[in-house]
Amino acid sequence: MNEQGYTYNKYIYTNQETRWATTEEIRASGTYVDLGAKSYPVGGLPILSDGREAYLDGEDHHTIIFGATGSKKTRLFCMPMLNMFCGAGESFIATDPKGELYHRTSGYARSKGYKIVVLNFRNIGVGDMWNPLHIPYTLYREGMTEEANSLLNDFVATIAEPQMANNKDIFWPQMAMSYALANLLLLMECATPEEANVASLAHLCSASNCSDLLSLARRMSPETIAGMNYRGVLTAPERTRDSILSVLFGMVGIFNTQKSLSNMLSGNTMDIKNFGREKTAVYIIMPDEKTTYHFLVTMFIKQVYELLIAEAQNCENLRLPIRVNFVLDEFCNLPKIPDMPSMISASRSRNMRFFLVAQSLHQLKGKYGEDADTIKGNCENWVFLTSKELALLNEISELCGSVYTTQNYNRRLISVSELQRLDKSKGEALIMHSRQYPFITEIADIDRYKCFQGYEPVPFVPFTIPEAHIIALGEIVDQVEKGKRKAPFGFKSQKEAERHKNASRFGWD
Repeated sequence: MNEQGYTYNKYIYTNQETRWATTEEIRASGTYVDLGAKSYPVGGLPILSDGREAYLDGEDHHTIIFGATGSKKTRLFCMPMLNMFCGAGESFIATDPKGELYHRTSGYARSKGYKIVVLNFRNIGVGDMWNPLHIPYTLYREGMTEEANSLLNDFVATIAEPQMANNKDIFWPQMAMSYALANLLLLMECATPEEANVASLAHLCSASNCSDLLSLARRMSPETIAGMNYRGVLTAPERTRDSILSVLFGMVGIFNTQKSLSNMLSGNTMDIKNFGREKTAVYIIMPDEKTTYHFLVTMFIKQVYELLIAEAQNCENLRLPIRVNFVLDEFCNLPKIPDMPSMISASRSRNMRFFLVAQSLHQLKGKYGEDADTIKGNCENWVFLTSKELALLNEISELCGSVYTTQNYNRRLISVSELQRLDKSKGEALIMHSRQYPFITEIADIDRYKCFQGYEPVPFVPFTIPEAHIIALGEIVDQVEKGKRKAPFGFKSQKEAERHKNASRFGWD
């Protein structure tokens, strides 16, 4: 490996208040890895790499990578890192906008004995199936209602995020969210395992089912979440109710209009809980030319995180046996991930790391607002490749500190102008690593890693998408009205029923 990968002579001054990290300091802060070895001691961010040897950050540090389009973020960092995780036996979940990560790394992952999971939103019908309601349903039926409700709330928040962002009056999306949550709770209570899916949810959200739902709601205790939420919508004036249902259709409409997608999301071919217990490579392939399915990517990431946190709590040392790395390429093009600041704060102690890839600071702040500072602040590693964004350039330049020249002139260690001239062809990147002084290094392009070449990508496995089972709402209502079935979310006691026997007082009639 070359000694430094970059020459700092033009930046060196006397009487420095800050300085560049030395080669010895950089090496001491990382873990040496012979990339040709059969296994690696750690996987992680390469801070020095020539394609044959590397120094990696193997600590529990989160990373944010800034680089404009075409800056080789994927080729310099994402692709090599996924292979390095495989060399170290660490699991990963990677967003893959073009399918390039899968093409360049799945073969190597298979050679290392990895279970390959592919959630393919670019080519529905190949890869794996994932039912986002399966885990909440299982938890609910096992009596873990709080955990189930937490996942259901995440689900609703994710499908509502576009409506919340684009609606000036949040009353309408909030009411639509309440109604969606009530329908989800009804699924948890009344559906069979096969019927607990997004197709059933879309069916319940249809305006044509309002009368049947009202019939059930009259028998629900208004003190339950479902009863209260149904009451808030179904007893509203007709025009108000129609407006709420219109917004709701915008949230779940895709499950009605794209049947193959709904069917794909109605079954499971993966066990998320095992991602932290067995070596697993998860690729989320998504179209980068349109954002139609991006909310599902956000939903999947959030659900995986929640389940792995729960799994870690069941481990003896409260840490997953196998480290799980989230490599989120095009992070800011995804819908806002609920509770992302809390996620990035809490995950590290559970043996999970985040690698966030963003095009700009403006993009990050536009998506996460004030939370962007919390997200950045929890990333021990900052990687900068290139940008024309003045705010980002200024922030990085200022964080690197200032020095005094021999003429006693104070200037920044690296200026905004100098930051813009990092050499893309050499793979130059500025890295602020943990608590070390900053440094500029050359990172090898994926094509220079001979040890990762010669592995054919794993062929996509097509599957027959079964027809989604839809909840039989009419039958449920009929059974309840005939006394053959207990009303869902009914009164807990006769005393409560007597207290609410005059249902008209509560606006049901």
